[in-house]
Amino acid sequence: MAERADTGVDGRAMAKRIAFFAVVLVAVVVGVSTLPGVGEVRHRLSDADPWWLVVAAALRIGSMLGFVRTLWAVFDRLMPWRRALVLGLAEQGANVLLPAGGAGGPALGAYVMTRIGVPAELAASRHAALFLSTSVIGFAAVVVAGAAVAAGVLPGDAGLLANLLPAVGAAALLVLLYVYSRVPPAAEPDRGGVWHKLWRLRRFVHDGVSTTVELLRHGDRLLIFGCVTYYALDVASLGATFQAFGGGAPPVGEFVLAYTLGHAGALLPTPGGVGGTEGGLIGMFALYGTPLGVATAAVLAYRVFQLGLPAVFGAVALVRVRHVLANPPPRAEIEARFAGRS
Repeated sequence: MAERADTGVDGRAMAKRIAFFAVVLVAVVVGVSTLPGVGEVRHRLSDADPWWLVVAAALRIGSMLGFVRTLWAVFDRLMPWRRALVLGLAEQGANVLLPAGGAGGPALGAYVMTRIGVPAELAASRHAALFLSTSVIGFAAVVVAGAAVAAGVLPGDAGLLANLLPAVGAAALLVLLYVYSRVPPAAEPDRGGVWHKLWRLRRFVHDGVSTTVELLRHGDRLLIFGCVTYYALDVASLGATFQAFGGGAPPVGEFVLAYTLGHAGALLPTPGGVGGTEGGLIGMFALYGTPLGVATAAVLAYRVFQLGLPAVFGAVALVRVRHVLANPPPRAEIEARFAGRS
């Protein structure tokens, strides 16, 4: 209980999550080793190029640092880089280790920011902006990649609709988010109960979208750099695992589409997106022409790094969160940094 009181982290829940991933890892190993019909996957896993796997791991670590840079920018470099590094790694670890449907990281980050003096609503809206700003880069990449392949600027093997429809959908979503950010927030209802809860949820979403647009337009000049690094190096990490198993990935434009659309599987309510993400990625790469055995081997290796590295570094950082809480910035600096801002 003392650990939870100090850091907001339930150590028992984290231990259960680590045990869950250990069981999943054992099940995957046993399945790949013994089940019929997966001989090609077993063969490719045994023949993996270790140097490309090292590259994939290094790129994944670079992506994690890109997230830290984005977090630092979203909160106006409020804390020194080393403490931002601890919090950023802890948030990524919490997304994997804590049973909160992917919300463990933002919840932990908002809790820490509130404890060091950032107003609660601002901490929550800035974390919503952190999620949206990193997501916007993915939507923008789908627009550029899909349009480029459809126009013949980038090579592609799939049909026109498979490339153009995702680009149109992502562009429409970006426009919708921008328009929504310009609409005045809804007035607080007179009635309480469920109506007031719905209004609070709508206000939270509006504040998050508005903050995202404002930060991307006028915030830290390296915010976009952090977002792009977080996204692009993770894409490159998956590309490196394909190389480790002999290539076979689709051309770069369709690779970006398959990567981004495949991650929609993470929306399924499973711990760490296990099952949904793998299925989504393998299915999308198969749709864009990748042999199923190649896609399965590459995605499984990629997911080891995508889940394992944040879990390892994040578990260490979660212990160090106490140091962040024990050494907050001066209250006057916090108030001056965020005066009149949301």
